[in-house]
Amino acid sequence: MRTLKSVTLLLFTFISFSKIHAQSTQNDSIKLDYTKIYSLALDGNPVLALPLIQIDPSKKIAARDLQFKTNFENRFKFKDDQSDFLETRKSKIDQLLKIYRDYWRFSFLNKEKKNDTLIMKNVSDFLRKNFPSAKKLTLNEDSINVYQKKYIASLGYHTTGFGKTGGLYDLLVWKTEKDTIYKLNYDGKETPVKVYFMDDFITLGWSEYATLGRYYPAGWATKEALFCVKKSYDLKSENFRVSYIGHEGRHFADYKLFPNLKGVGSADLEYRGKLTELSLYSPDGLYKRIQFFINNGNYDSENGHSIAAFCVIRDLSRVLFQNDYEKDLEKWKAIPSKKINEVAAKILEENTKSLQKIPNVEKFIKQ
Repeated sequence: MRTLKSVTLLLFTFISFSKIHAQSTQNDSIKLDYTKIYSLALDGNPVLALPLIQIDPSKKIAARDLQFKTNFENRFKFKDDQSDFLETRKSKIDQLLKIYRDYWRFSFLNKEKKNDTLIMKNVSDFLRKNFPSAKKLTLNEDSINVYQKKYIASLGYHTTGFGKTGGLYDLLVWKTEKDTIYKLNYDGKETPVKVYFMDDFITLGWSEYATLGRYYPAGWATKEALFCVKKSYDLKSENFRVSYIGHEGRHFADYKLFPNLKGVGSADLEYRGKLTELSLYSPDGLYKRIQFFINNGNYDSENGHSIAAFCVIRDLSRVLFQNDYEKDLEKWKAIPSKKINEVAAKILEENTKSLQKIPNVEKFIKQ
């Protein structure tokens, strides 16, 4: 059952940040704050990033940055989406994807409104009209999940199902997948796990839409298997070994250890996955990952990734720096990587012990 209600998604940056957004070093040039722009977008607030791309006409701007500004404004500035999002991913699910695209965009533009009923009604109406088997569909998550998956499968595609990622109902659909077996070692036990490598995506969900394709789920875990977006990783890299196998393997193990654990947007599961990463990374990957968590941490978010990133940096900072949130990466770099690995592993161990004391624990890091 590939349903987003039972998975946690791992966000991934597809292209080197320094390459895709190279900036002129001249004093009279515009410098867009991409870190802040993407942080807002991943938190479901791309509209709040629009003021960050306003340009003083007297300043210079690199061609690539001007293109980004144009594309971002076309997607989020006007009454309707004027971007080529739908045109560049034509498929048999065009109409269904448009329903989700409109829902994502409406949700971004109207944060104060709860739009769950809207997307459920629109998807239900679409399925009843376009998929004869869905005539008995009822207006609830489980029923929509069953018939949406059957509809997409009938077209020859694969999907995660009907469920939320970070507060919004998501839609991930791909054309091809191949599976293999990896052996994971957790809690002193070696466990063979099936990993599906997915390719030829039609949509990678609302985070891909909000960030113009820069960030999207790179993989996820269910109780039965792991799923990996093939284009996201060099399978021989530390990034794959740690941020995918380590992180998602932690989820796979936790589904058995703590079957009810979720927290806001799966924040508790993400917290444990992120601590696992920081316990394993070598210096090169470690400090980059810490910087990403610092930039994207937000305790008040509805996105479990943002909440978890904040809590990881908070808890490590309390041990290593005796403060509540150390943002200065140079101070982190002054701490030996092995020390950070050890502290992350210790905090994860303590979290495990705390969770084991609570019967049927559902949430812990944010009550």
